[in-house]
Amino acid sequence: MKVTLPHHTTQDDAISIIDNKLDEVMTWEFPRVEIIDPEKEWEDNLLRFSFAARIAMITLEFSGTALITDEEAILEAELPNLVTTFVSEDKIRQVITREFNKLFNI
Repeated sequence: MKVTLPHHTTQDDAISIIDNKLDEVMTWEFPRVEIIDPEKEWEDNLLRFSFAARIAMITLEFSGTALITDEEAILEAELPNLVTTFVSEDKIRQVITREFNKLFNI
């Protein structure tokens, strides 16, 4: 799945905001859900991330990248098939867009 969103700030500020939010997301606690093996790595303006969510005996792996340019963030992610079986990519894209816009006060 790919989502391209304008951030309306500087590249450095966008990187900082996204980095802080990802730190927060990777430490969220949910009832009966455990976030395991969170990893992130920045190479200049390219973020690579991955984590898994364990729910009972099921582990769902998520990974992706975020390329932050002067004007936009280009997010690409691999979603587990089990997730897209129950939630469409369009719905996931809508939620990401809404939360991204809140994050950047758009």
